[in-house]
Amino acid sequence: MKIKPIAAALLTLGTLAAANVTIAGETEDRIAELERQLAELKAAVMANSEAASSAKEATVANAAEIEEARPSKKGTKFQYGGFIQLDMAASRYSEGKPGNDLIEDFLVPSLIPVSDGSGSSYNTTNIHAKTSRFYFTTATDTDAGKISTRVELDFLLGASGDERISNSWNPRLRHAFVNWDYAEGKSLLAGQSWSTFFNVGALPNQIDFVGPVGTLFDRQPQIRWTMGGLQLAAENPATRLNFNVNGSLSTSFDDFHEGIPDLVARYNGKTGGLSWSAAGILRELSYDDGTNDDSQMGYGLSLAGKWMLGKDDLRFMFNYGDALGRYMGLNSFNDGYVDASGDIQTIDEWGGFIAYQHHWSEHWSSSFTLSMSVADNPSASDFALVGSLAKEYQSAHASLWYSPAPKYSMGGEYIFASKELEDGRDGDMSRLQFAVKYTF
Repeated sequence: MKIKPIAAALLTLGTLAAANVTIAGETEDRIAELERQLAELKAAVMANSEAASSAKEATVANAAEIEEARPSKKGTKFQYGGFIQLDMAASRYSEGKPGNDLIEDFLVPSLIPVSDGSGSSYNTTNIHAKTSRFYFTTATDTDAGKISTRVELDFLLGASGDERISNSWNPRLRHAFVNWDYAEGKSLLAGQSWSTFFNVGALPNQIDFVGPVGTLFDRQPQIRWTMGGLQLAAENPATRLNFNVNGSLSTSFDDFHEGIPDLVARYNGKTGGLSWSAAGILRELSYDDGTNDDSQMGYGLSLAGKWMLGKDDLRFMFNYGDALGRYMGLNSFNDGYVDASGDIQTIDEWGGFIAYQHHWSEHWSSSFTLSMSVADNPSASDFALVGSLAKEYQSAHASLWYSPAPKYSMGGEYIFASKELEDGRDGDMSRLQFAVKYTF
């Protein structure tokens, strides 16, 4: 009777042993599987490590190639910017249609039509985005000082476009220069930029691209040395003279040759809220048409500035000389004339403006400008065609700007400008212009 419990116990032990054997077998299989997975993981990690090492080596190699091929010194700072502007202008010319469409884009005083009073008014509307602008600059610190560059383009004056379908206008070079700041307050600029004779900071904040008829306005190739407030420059020369060709007034660049560069000296000063400049220019006017040739020295003087009155400001410029010529009013007067003997004679000229900018509120501002330029032309005995020479220009500008957000502006401007010749013929232009501008 006691055999059954023993048998049962033996049977139980056997079952447990068999179970242990089964469990031990499964455990060994799991361990083997884990070891296999671990080996695969190690292999994958090794492969990834080798790939990362190869990629790093390739990156280092590529970086070395890029560094070797880069066009500028490591550490050069790049910057770009400009603005988008839409201009809409409705113009009225008192004495008929202009002979050149350039005056449709901005005020060119010499292109205002004139007559003896028999002309009839002519109205136009012009909408364009050619004033839009783009620039790219670099700045690099070197052991010799900071070296910076600027290239700037817009789309005005392009003769390749038209308004029929696409309004595709070619870009136009405005600035292209390199500037070397070799010491504190000392620099050397080489390339194309604003003439040193022209104080750009004094130009009024008008919508018209240039503005007052009596302002200086010129960009050209040059080399300029700056030492503190003193600037000395040698700039590209160009002569423009009035000729009597078979009883007709003529101006031609083809017969001119340039001698010495235009030499400019300018001093920039600041007294309280007044920033000002005094500049002088020395020019050699010359021509050679194969039969006659001559050269004559001429000069120009300019005083300009900006006076801060709180948020408002007063801007001014006064120019005088006998060779202002192409530098003033977009060449509204020529540099001089060639008399009957073939000699160059210079013309005394003066011009200027005064402009006031007022901020009505945080978002609203206005500019008001009055300007004039005059030439002391020769007598009829000295130059037979003197009656066809421009004698005087005047302009008035009034603008209103609204700036709802930083760098975004909308504005309107009214312009009235007039032109008078020596023989009494005259004409005027009135324009209402609107603009939308965003600076980036």
